[in-house]
Amino acid sequence: MLVLAVIAAIWVVAASRWVITDTVVPWDAKNQFYAFFRFLASSIHSGQAPFWNPYHYGGHPSVADPQSLIFAPAFVLWALFDPAPSIRTFDLLVYAHLLGGALAVGALGWRAGWPAAASVLAAAIFMLGGPASGRLQHTGMILSYAMFPIAFLLLLTALQRRSVFLAAAFGIVAAVLALGRNHEALLLCFVLVAVLGGMIATAADRLDYVRERRAVLLTMVGVGVALLILPLLLTLQFAALSNRPEVQLEASLEASLYPANLASLAVANIFGSLESTLDYWGPNYDTLPAVGATDRSFNYLFIGLASTTVLLWFGVVGGRLLRRGSRLMTGVLVVAMLYTLGRYSPLYSLSFEYVPGIHLFRRPIDGAFIVIAALALLAGRLLADYVREGIPRVPAWRVAAVAAAALGIVAWAVAFSEKSHRGWSSLIEVLKVVPIAVLVILLLARARTGQARSMAAMGIAAIAAGELVWFNTASSLNAEKPGYYAVLQEPKGDDAQALAILKREIKARHAQGQRPRIEVVGVSGSWQNLAMVQGLEATNGYNPLRLGGYDRLVSPGETTYLVDQRLFPASFDGYDCALARELGLEYVVLGRPVEEVPHLARRPVADVLLAGPRVWIYRLQGMRPRVKFTARVVIVDSEAQTKSGRFHVDPGKDQALIDGSTVPLRRYWLAGAGGEPSRTRIVSWDNNRVEVEVVTAQPGILVLNDLYYPGWTAEVDGQPTRILRTNVLFRGVEIAEGRHVVVFRFRPFSLANLRDAAMTALHLQH
Repeated sequence: MLVLAVIAAIWVVAASRWVITDTVVPWDAKNQFYAFFRFLASSIHSGQAPFWNPYHYGGHPSVADPQSLIFAPAFVLWALFDPAPSIRTFDLLVYAHLLGGALAVGALGWRAGWPAAASVLAAAIFMLGGPASGRLQHTGMILSYAMFPIAFLLLLTALQRRSVFLAAAFGIVAAVLALGRNHEALLLCFVLVAVLGGMIATAADRLDYVRERRAVLLTMVGVGVALLILPLLLTLQFAALSNRPEVQLEASLEASLYPANLASLAVANIFGSLESTLDYWGPNYDTLPAVGATDRSFNYLFIGLASTTVLLWFGVVGGRLLRRGSRLMTGVLVVAMLYTLGRYSPLYSLSFEYVPGIHLFRRPIDGAFIVIAALALLAGRLLADYVREGIPRVPAWRVAAVAAAALGIVAWAVAFSEKSHRGWSSLIEVLKVVPIAVLVILLLARARTGQARSMAAMGIAAIAAGELVWFNTASSLNAEKPGYYAVLQEPKGDDAQALAILKREIKARHAQGQRPRIEVVGVSGSWQNLAMVQGLEATNGYNPLRLGGYDRLVSPGETTYLVDQRLFPASFDGYDCALARELGLEYVVLGRPVEEVPHLARRPVADVLLAGPRVWIYRLQGMRPRVKFTARVVIVDSEAQTKSGRFHVDPGKDQALIDGSTVPLRRYWLAGAGGEPSRTRIVSWDNNRVEVEVVTAQPGILVLNDLYYPGWTAEVDGQPTRILRTNVLFRGVEIAEGRHVVVFRFRPFSLANLRDAAMTALHLQH
């Protein structure tokens, strides 16, 4: 219990640094994941499922998006009680996951009989080391990473005790880990499989070992698959329809770890990683295009000089990494390191070609998380061996060889910095840590008795924890003033004024039965997904995953705070084009006057609702209603239109373009006919359900200008009917003459949709 208390105390000190410095975890953590968290919470408290997100890119299948947090239990549980979680609450939940992982590492150490100092050292490295600090903004990966030690602990314990209960617990935790559905989750699952394989391989009688634990193994697999299969199928379905292109090996290799970055294991700021982004002089696009997809956060590996000394001295020089109890994790470390090096090792290229799932992701440097997890467990084991046995006796040449190799890596980093015209800066950073190196070596070398070694180990754990807390918490890599994100929680000043105008306008339009959409471009990073938080239907947002056809035709972009990245293709060449009108885009929010927006074909006819100085709001003219009825039908190939990058729907013509794969049954509609005007109105609307009333004197098509996507179903007067892919991107249903009520529902877990998703997954495999 004392070990767990010390680990928790380190966590409290670490987490408090963001509070004391009045900072929060920035960038993706807030602009993307926090916005999804707010949508999740508000949906639950309004009595709606968060499966379909109408406020994001014209409509978005959140249930299939790994970044939506829908399958993150802690976030869902908090959302049940808090309709508007704060930014700090979000950060606290992320930190809590890392604490859970660190406590599991401590429990692993206790289980292995390590002294307290060894368990604390391993937990501190895992919780605060390298990527867990530098990439804290990448919430999804952090959550998967944090679950790994818990799954590892449950796996070992369940197999040792032959406990079906613990096996079920492992299945649940492993499923939560895998439900991150990211690169990290895949790699960590491979590690768990390797651990299981290692335990079987080292058993005295492998066949008896498996036979005696078959109930445990079947429970693990059964529970894990049962929890994972449906979300995974939906994600594969989304991936097949998304904008994500097939990942190319050469592009992936640009996200390799340049070997000189290994120096950052011991010297935190050797490349200026803790300076501002503009001051970073390490490997990136500007200094080394071969690894141009990396930056200071990706390349940051720091675990502390004390920890690195333990690993090199006792593990490499002393050879203890190859001991029986360390071999498996040493193997994981070697494989993970070779994988992370990407283009500088053949392993990643071979994995990309032959290992299932690897080709779906694009960053070998994501393996750095596995490297740090392995280093954490190995450092704990090595410090435990030191307390029991002392310093290993080794030939002097081995000490010299390892020291030369380590200094060579540091010299490589300094030489690289010199090429970046920052060589002296790098050398100064190295010299700063020399006193720590001397202290660590003296502390370890002078301890002669077991009690003295225990005290020395405590000192090493304290130094390592201090290094990690000092350099890796609330640094420029993972902290920013919360004011930048205030609009997401409590808008003030110009932001509050702009939102008040926008919400007042849209409320009035809703009262008229209309559902206008907005677009936000070039305001700030925190505005990118603000629509999700405020409940505004937006045509764009901030997310790398978008529906492919929509992305091609609308081209909303990913980083919409940069106005230059808002492209206007032929299908959407301006805010007054046919596609903008069909989408119901009525309000444009800009960070500059519309006439200064690049790539825009022409200035639209619009009323100016707010003219700066920070935000400009325009109300566009001529927008189409969300629902309409037509008796004229033209059969088209929607995929061909999408691939051509053209949108051939003419809002001036009273007709519907129906995709040939979803043609209506009444072919006589094709000619069209005159008649009395029809009437349509939206009766009710929420995330997953839209109810429309239509009155018509003739049969035809009711068009709902919401995105066509698998899982949506429709009923006319309570009877199921087929949804037609209409006007390339939207939904339509056949309607007979008379008065009818049409209800659209999003049912992603329906048997029909799951069958479709399974077929999609099988197609992807081939």
